[in-house]
Amino acid sequence: MLKSYCYFLTGFRLNLFLVVILSILLNSTSYAQEDIPDYDELGVEMNIPDLGVYEILIAIKGQDAYIPISDLFDLLKIKNEETTKGVEGFIIHPDSTYIINPKANLIEYKNKTFELKPVDFIQSQSTLYLRSNLYGEIFGLNTNFSFRSLSIKLDTEKDLPVIKAMRLLKLRDNLDRVQGITVPDTIISRNYPFFKAGSLDWGLVNTQQSAYRSDTRLSLGLGTMLLGGETNLLLNYSTQVPFNTRNQFYQWRFVNNDSKFFKQITAGRIFTQATSSLFAPVSGVQITNSPFQNRRSFGTYILSDYTDARWTVELYVNNVLVSFTKADDSGFYTFDVPLMYGNTAVRLKFYGPYGEERIEERLINIPYNFVPKNELEYTLSAGIVENETLNRFSRLNFNYGLGNSMTIGGGAEYYSGIISAEVMPFINTSIRLASNLLFTGEYMYGVKGEAFLSYRTPKNLQIDFNYIKYDENQTAINFNYLEERKISFSAPIRSKNISLFSRFSINQIIMPTTEFTTAQLLLSGVIMGVSTNLTTYGIYNDRTKEPTIYSALSQSYRLPYNFLFSPRIQYDFSRSQFNNINLEIERSVFNKGFINLAYENNLLRNAHIFEVGIRYAFDFAQTSATARLSNLNTSFVQSARGSLMLDDNAGYVLANNRSAMSKAALTLIPFLDYNGNGLKDAMEPGVRGVQLKNNTGRTTFNKDETVIRITELQPYINIILEVDPNSLDNIAWKVKHEKIAIQTLPNQFQQIEVPIDVLGEVAGMVYFKENKSIKGLGRILVNILNSKGEIVAEVLSEGDGYFTYLGLKPGTYTAQINKDQLNTLNYSVKAENANFEIEVSEYGDIKDDLEFTLQSRNQE
Repeated sequence: MLKSYCYFLTGFRLNLFLVVILSILLNSTSYAQEDIPDYDELGVEMNIPDLGVYEILIAIKGQDAYIPISDLFDLLKIKNEETTKGVEGFIIHPDSTYIINPKANLIEYKNKTFELKPVDFIQSQSTLYLRSNLYGEIFGLNTNFSFRSLSIKLDTEKDLPVIKAMRLLKLRDNLDRVQGITVPDTIISRNYPFFKAGSLDWGLVNTQQSAYRSDTRLSLGLGTMLLGGETNLLLNYSTQVPFNTRNQFYQWRFVNNDSKFFKQITAGRIFTQATSSLFAPVSGVQITNSPFQNRRSFGTYILSDYTDARWTVELYVNNVLVSFTKADDSGFYTFDVPLMYGNTAVRLKFYGPYGEERIEERLINIPYNFVPKNELEYTLSAGIVENETLNRFSRLNFNYGLGNSMTIGGGAEYYSGIISAEVMPFINTSIRLASNLLFTGEYMYGVKGEAFLSYRTPKNLQIDFNYIKYDENQTAINFNYLEERKISFSAPIRSKNISLFSRFSINQIIMPTTEFTTAQLLLSGVIMGVSTNLTTYGIYNDRTKEPTIYSALSQSYRLPYNFLFSPRIQYDFSRSQFNNINLEIERSVFNKGFINLAYENNLLRNAHIFEVGIRYAFDFAQTSATARLSNLNTSFVQSARGSLMLDDNAGYVLANNRSAMSKAALTLIPFLDYNGNGLKDAMEPGVRGVQLKNNTGRTTFNKDETVIRITELQPYINIILEVDPNSLDNIAWKVKHEKIAIQTLPNQFQQIEVPIDVLGEVAGMVYFKENKSIKGLGRILVNILNSKGEIVAEVLSEGDGYFTYLGLKPGTYTAQINKDQLNTLNYSVKAENANFEIEVSEYGDIKDDLEFTLQSRNQE
């Protein structure tokens, strides 16, 4: 019996022990379940049409998604505020009020009441979540949640404030983009150096001929800044031509577009836009209040002409390069010249395929001269014509905008070399009769009267009429014309295999004893992939019985192995014979070189010419050598040209194979700005590999890629350089000014220091203590204050309590929980402030040991 009692006692103790252990486990499980919420928090992407993709923290419970009310409404710019009842506000209109009251389990919206079930919302310690489908059913904000992609797509017919604001912002951005307006982060002020060495252009052409004397031509162009203005000297030397100042170019020009009365002052060689026939350059002074930069363009004007075959032609409008093209195999080229408000002077520069460069520039005045409404522009020129008699010349012209579509003007021209009348007053006007109909007229007393009318249809058919009546006693213009009549039609011809520019023109010149009429039909473009130019000329003089008619055809065929075959022929219909036959084949070699072979049979001169040539573009020079063998003359030509440009900021000389004179250049030096003063100090290293978003000019780097040089920029224009922050190697580096505005200046490298801040990172945890348990608490605001007590950052903790912020400059800081949020939640924090220091470091300092512990004030 004793033994049985012992067994009983042992069993009872064992059962009691098991009961105690089981009770403890059950209580622990119950306590753990009370601590762990029955939902998960995670960040997902929300796609909002017309707005973009945003990240938002939601709660997942079972198969349902719950979206935080305040976060969603803040994102959509919907009025909301937390009150004792819950969340209150209005949607779009103040009359459309709502109250979301989880304590009463209801939502009131537009005087309607919607009952809530306990499963319709989640109330955490800091956030109120509402089940996603209720946003659409009650507020018309359909939030479609996808478990597969863990994303939300918002679909609504409401014109939400955030979408309306974004739409207006995009309209403003598009308008600014059309008007060329970009807001910079910083502006580099312009300087006016007393002297600054800049660029040197050089060119050499050596010619040996069997039938003529050999010739060597040398050109040197020096571009500097002197007395705050651009100074250019161009010297030309030839062994065949005596040195003469008429063949040289020298000019000093001061440009200040911000000045009201004198925007441009030029001394030396000036472009006069004279009506009188001047057969020598003019040296003097020119003053104008016309801005150097082009104003808004409101139309185009077709400009076409001929040069040598396959020459490159650059188009300058008011000294600014606006376009360039390559002449076809007949030498024909065409531009759509933009018509600008203000004086529009057009210049053309010509560059040959074998390194040739036309020093002479062709100056063409577009007949239309519009000035903005209520603005007055003037140009005053005075100087000496460098002819044998050194005649005096001056011209004053002004234009006033009566409206944006009508400008009137006038002035006077004086030339002492005229016998009939030295002073010649004139008046002019330009009128835009309709959007595509332009008229201009000018009358110069005792010289001529001129009218020009142009009309362009919506399908780009352009018709031009030009009529000039000359005074029969005038001597200002050096020919004896009485009248000029001209009409031209031009239009594009496009089909599946054809893209052509066509023009038909008739020009009639009336002289005292004869009439001279010319006609031209031109077709230039691409036919079935073949570059083609067909031009037919007709010439008629009333003294001859039959007109002269001939056609010229030139084409270019691209053959296998990179060969280019270019035949050209000219046929005279009047004589029923070929005048000229030319065959040329060309191929690229050595990547940067070309070699060509050509044969020409000139039937009019009975000349047979064989040509072989090679040209190569080095980084520092363009070179060529050509041999022409003929039964009349044999010649050998060698040429080279290039430029040098001094970067005195770094003591570096840059060699280039293109012209540098009158061009602007920039030197960008990105560096780590340790002390934050925006200036590069000796201890601060350069940053390699920085890229620009916009491709302006020609960009090169130094050896270690810490210096960016941009060359071949147009001078006196305002440009904005956009630094690409994604090109930085370190996430802790941040460009202080991504958009840099600067006005380019010629003949120099302008230095731009690009400071890059090295930013530190702070991280830590926010905990919530309840009874004996501690867990991470999300959606708590942590403020970062600098040494002056100013808030520099505000961070929201994640669902597990973790927070991080990257973007602090070196210095001492204090982190603290947002006091307003603590009061709203009725929480207290164990330690209010956490002090830390971000030290200077090349890769950015990190402080990640901050901790805050919150608890309910009811537990204190």
